[in-house]
Amino acid sequence: MKGRTKRVLFFTTLAVLLAATVGCHRHKHQALDPTESQEPDRILFEKSLEDIKNKRFEVARLTLQTLLNAYPDSDFLADAKLAIADSYYEESGGANLTHAEVEYKDFITFFPNSPEAGRAQYRAAMCSYRRLELPDRDTTYALRAEREFQLLLRNFPESEYTAEGERKLLEVQEVLAEGQFRVGRFYYVKKSYLASISRLNEVVQRYPNYSKRDRALWMLARVYHVPIPPSWPGDQERAAHYYGRIVREHPLGSYFEDAKVELARMERPLPEPDPVLLARAQNIETVGSKPDRPGLLGRVFRRFTGRPDTSAAAARLGPPPLEPPENISDPALPAQRAAGSQGSSVSVQTAEDLPAGTVQTVPADAEDQGTAAAKNQQVADATQRKNQKQASRKKKSFWRKLLPF
Repeated sequence: MKGRTKRVLFFTTLAVLLAATVGCHRHKHQALDPTESQEPDRILFEKSLEDIKNKRFEVARLTLQTLLNAYPDSDFLADAKLAIADSYYEESGGANLTHAEVEYKDFITFFPNSPEAGRAQYRAAMCSYRRLELPDRDTTYALRAEREFQLLLRNFPESEYTAEGERKLLEVQEVLAEGQFRVGRFYYVKKSYLASISRLNEVVQRYPNYSKRDRALWMLARVYHVPIPPSWPGDQERAAHYYGRIVREHPLGSYFEDAKVELARMERPLPEPDPVLLARAQNIETVGSKPDRPGLLGRVFRRFTGRPDTSAAAARLGPPPLEPPENISDPALPAQRAAGSQGSSVSVQTAEDLPAGTVQTVPADAEDQGTAAAKNQQVADATQRKNQKQASRKKKSFWRKLLPF
């Protein structure tokens, strides 16, 4: 009887222990029920953050969307909206970065006074920055990144992301300027000077911190200095103007001495180097990251998958321009041609007549006036060559006259 009682007690105790163990196990892994809490929105938000941390991005977005739909007056509304954008940004990939940029811009629209608005604008710009392509490829993402970083610096100047945004903007403008410079150099080598001038002038005016800006100025000076009659008459005054800008704005550049020699040969006044720009040139700090030195296969495949080299980006002549390229207005040259006078529309002005740190620019209408005659001459030459080519086609050989086709 005692043995039977002991067995009953043993099995009863074992059943109780098993039930307790199973109950504890189920309680440990049982999902939290937000409805049982006094702050269900907080539980949903914290759960979504944990999912994002563990890279369960789709689950996190579903949870956050549930929070937005079920609790429209929640205190976590702005944080949930920003977390959705962060989930797309962290997941990466072309489509996800596009979604992230849209979500960040929506956050700024609905919560413009939020302390996180600056970070949202910075990451919206980074969505395009992370997809930058080589300078000779499509510039869609580079132009979009430039615009978004400019918005960051204009609208959120006190943000903690402003300094990093300015460095990124310098890198983006270095890539854009390099692309325009390569096109201008191609036309310069091919002696298509009208096309070369438009590209090089855009580089000089819109991207003052470009690492090869002095070389662009040198090409512009050589284009105007060396005439090619009858198609290209040249412009000595304008050439002297660009030589003077090299001496004034790039005193430590590789074309400084050559520009001084050319001005001396042309018997033009020699401007003094700008003291502010000289001090900047002596303390240049590049902001771009230097890429790793790839091997032979790396250099080959970099043309297809590599990122642009921005190691030369720096604030050489000052902070990066904050206006979009289409809104940049170029001030008039220091000395313009008097109304009704003959000759060139540009004259050189020495550094003493300009305030320190001034970067001269050439207006677009002045460029058009200086090249109108050459353009008309090139159009006439092209028309003449076309007429000659059509006339030669009309002359049929003896055998072509015999054949019916």
